[in-house]
Amino acid sequence: GAADPSDAEGALAGVLGRTRLDALLVLAEEHTTTGLARRLDVSNATASAHAAALRGAGLVTTVRAGRAVLHRRTALGSLLVRGRGRG
Repeated sequence: GAADPSDAEGALAGVLGRTRLDALLVLAEEHTTTGLARRLDVSNATASAHAAALRGAGLVTTVRAGRAVLHRRTALGSLLVRGRGRG
């Protein structure tokens, strides 16, 4: 049913795409673009593009810290993945 977390995760992945959903789950903790790329097994450019898309939707924040760029899930992003079992 609709309350089944696996169904909900599948539905969310259908909207966001599996990689963006995975990025959102990974970004419960702060990661650099490089760190995010490693966790998702994608290029830095791809990780950056996913982070930008999620940022545009208000689901992650990005801050510059020296030469590093740090991404983290927002409260809205956390709300969205709540109940996914991994969120």
